[in-house]
Amino acid sequence: MDKVFLSLLAANFVIRSLYSLHMLQLEEYSEKKYIRWIFSHINKYIINILLIASFILYFFHPLYASLILLISIFLDLKLFLLKKKKKRLVFTKRLRRLMYTSFSLFAIFLSLTFIYSNIIYEIIAFTFVLFNSLFYYITNGILIPIERLINEYYYKDAKRKISRLNPSTVAVTGSYGKTSTKYYLYHLVSEHYKSLMTPESYNTTMGITKTIREKLDKSHEVFIVELAENDNYGYDKLLELVKPQISILTSIGIQHFEEFESLDNIIQNFKNFILDNRSGKKIIANIDDENIKKVLENIDANKEIITCAINEKEAQYKVEELKLSKDGASFVVITPNNQKFYFETNVYGNENIRNLLLAIVASFELKVPVEEVIERAKNVVKPKHRLEIVRNDTITVIDDTFNSNPKGFKMALEYLSLFENRRKIIVTPGFVELGEKEDEEHYKIGKEIAKYVDVVFLIGEKRTEKIYKGLIDSNFEGKIFIVEDLNEVIEKFKSFLQPGDIVLFENDLPDNYN
Repeated sequence: MDKVFLSLLAANFVIRSLYSLHMLQLEEYSEKKYIRWIFSHINKYIINILLIASFILYFFHPLYASLILLISIFLDLKLFLLKKKKKRLVFTKRLRRLMYTSFSLFAIFLSLTFIYSNIIYEIIAFTFVLFNSLFYYITNGILIPIERLINEYYYKDAKRKISRLNPSTVAVTGSYGKTSTKYYLYHLVSEHYKSLMTPESYNTTMGITKTIREKLDKSHEVFIVELAENDNYGYDKLLELVKPQISILTSIGIQHFEEFESLDNIIQNFKNFILDNRSGKKIIANIDDENIKKVLENIDANKEIITCAINEKEAQYKVEELKLSKDGASFVVITPNNQKFYFETNVYGNENIRNLLLAIVASFELKVPVEEVIERAKNVVKPKHRLEIVRNDTITVIDDTFNSNPKGFKMALEYLSLFENRRKIIVTPGFVELGEKEDEEHYKIGKEIAKYVDVVFLIGEKRTEKIYKGLIDSNFEGKIFIVEDLNEVIEKFKSFLQPGDIVLFENDLPDNYN
């Protein structure tokens, strides 16, 4: 095989491999998620026409074949590798093992091609480039048993460590609101107790394992851990690892519908969590959530269920006199023995106040003095990209770009409405991971958007078509712009924004959805 063509083929393999590995990492190395991603992005592979043409032409005109392959490499770089990323490829130990295995296999066949000039070896080496994403699907599958052994070692090590240190552990789970509730609780208790929480949105078995092994130590009195309801191992391994004394249930909804395939399956998953003896002796639950309320009405969990709500009057902990503003909220918490405590906070939005209430009750259960909880609640440290306000002299931006869901989206719109006499602009690509519910929820949110905003920027014509229909069916009179990506929005804003505008960025698609 021609040395120039061979070198270009190797370069193309590296470029495509870095892209495939990035997508595989974003899909959490899940074979099911990754193959779904491959087939949902099949249109990207139209570029393979050039690759096939270069290979066929190679047997007749190697120079022309190399030129076409060079064009293919340029397009791969422009469309995939050099495109601005929201989350970079992280060269973890697992990813490096996958890289070494894959690159070694390719190098073997490339060397055989160079030594023997055999068409079979040439076709195999070429196939590694042509079907690169599928190649990594297969390689990842081959390495899964090894990864499981490695993960099991780390898991058992973390399990021994947390059992030995034995901190008071609070687990936070639910379809929505987990991370916010975790941050609120950490803020409320961390001055009274030396505390550790799982960082950012770490909530899977291996993410928690990593936190325990690397960060938990004997000085920590309280460990606040977020549990993913859609973890690859289910709740079983999560609960076996952390064995919380208290669990907080924030919500039950259609997030991750794509994986669970029905709301009944989602509800059953949380029901099993409550019934599991390892989920703790106390469950703090938000019964403003209809699905949680239904689950608790028909369950004998043999543990203490502590109910909280803003609207449900039969809750043990209730919120009254709630006043929301664009700067925060004030409210009164009524306890089961009818004590009343007045709170002021920088937390805003109905759903976030519910999450804060859950954190307040958990703080009480951890014996943090009431006066300290009240004081700490005034200035809560909140997670990034969740109704985060960014202001300059003339424009206000509401950054709500992290993992949007139907409830959170509606709360963001209600919060936006508190800014009176200002032009309200929303930028959104809609929801992800809702499966067959996505169109229905997009249509509903389109009708909601129409009530609150003046200008709409929809990212992605195909994925937002139901939002657009909801807007039109609501006789929306404002402006609608349909754009390809966020970069186009930013470019348009340079000439479009006016002093006094308020812009809500609602959700931001990860790179594997672009």
